[in-house]
Formats: sequence, structure tokens, C-alpha cells
Amino acid sequence: MNADESKIAGILSRLLKRTPKAAHNDECPDEETLAMFLHGKLASKARDEVEAHLARCELCVDELVAAVKAAETTGTEIDVPRQLVIRAMALARRTETGFDIVVRLLRDSLELLSTTGRLMPQFVPVVRGEAKSGEGSALQVEQEVGRFRVAVELELTEPGACRVLANVTEENGQPAEGVRLTLASGDREQASFVTRAGGVVFDRITPGEYSIAVSESGNALGRIRLNLMLER
Repeated sequence: MNADESKIAGILSRLLKRTPKAAHNDECPDEETLAMFLHGKLASKARDEVEAHLARCELCVDELVAAVKAAETTGTEIDVPRQLVIRAMALARRTETGFDIVVRLLRDSLELLSTTGRLMPQFVPVVRGEAKSGEGSALQVEQEVGRFRVAVELELTEPGACRVLANVTEENGQPAEGVRLTLASGDREQASFVTRAGGVVFDRITPGEYSIAVSESGNALGRIRLNLMLER
């Protein structure tokens, strides 16, 4: 059993020994239900519901992270079946970091509607309700994705189309090499590149909803969700 599997096994061991208590909210499973799930004692429908909840609930994921830290400091005894460890690792891989960017493509500028990332101050895009003097043909948003910092720059190259540049850096600020960024629209892959000198470029991106998956050595790290809207 490798180090990651040992951590997951420690989490499961702690959860199986917890005393049942009230759930976080009406949707979160209580500890008794979670323990039954980990023991494989739930009916298929209930098991699927718990799996779906764990894949989307940040609160429950935070609890698992806390259990990991506690297991590391207390040396939790490993007594969980390997099959449950594998399932829990699969669930853990579903959790991703990332951010959203929603932009409107105007005739000669970009209008930032919303973002969950950090807007770089040197770029001054159109902001709703402000004068046109604040317009710009480019904007840049950045955020941590996994262990990397990813900056996404949008540049209007022609009416109704823009260039998307992504720059990936290590924690020490150095360009990250060999990180794969895959642009997709729905379930259809549009392009996929590996960073060179930390960067990749996606050209002639037209209005639509996209995602940019970030991965390293086949391991998913996160996803940038990009919504480009055309001026009406």
C-alpha cells in the first residue's frame, strides 16, 4: 500500500470509528450512513446517492481533509478493506479546484461579467454600468489550480473571436513545464497542449461555453470554466 492509499485508509478507519451525530445539513449523510456506505452495507440506490453527494459537497470533503491531518498526527491504525480504499481514492480524485470566467465579446472590446478568479489590475476591461473609457481588448484572470498558479488571458483578435492564453507557474514562480491544458466544449475536445515555458495558446475561440482541464502526468488537477457571450 503506497503513501496515498495509507492516508485514505487512515481516513476511512477514523470515520468508521466515529460516534453517529447530526448531519451537517439536510443533504449531508450522517456518520452512521457514511459508515454503512464504507462497509458496503447500503442498497445500490442509497450507495449511488452517497457517492454523488461526496463528489459535490465541499463541506464533506473538508471533513475528510481534517481526518487526513488527524490520521497523520495520531498514526491511525489501518484496518479497512483495500476495495474501500480504492473507491475512496476514486472519489477523492473527483474533487477539483478551478475558477469561472464569464465574458461578453463586444465589437472592439471585452466586457467581464463575472469571475471567481483574481482579475489582474493591469488589465482594465469594460465593467457593467461604467463609461466606455474603461474598455479594453484584453483581460487576465488568475487563480490556484492544484499546486500551480494558472493565469488566463483573453485577447479580442477580431469581432466575435478571441485568443485564450494560459500561463502556468510553479509555487516558486517559475514556468511550469509539461502541464497539459485541454480545451473542450461540452463533451467535445477542441484542442490539447502541453505547456512550454509555462504557456499554451488557443486561437480563434468563438462565443460558447468551454472548459479548460488542467492535468499533470495524467492526473486531473482542476478546471477553468469559460463562458464567452456575444454582444446582442
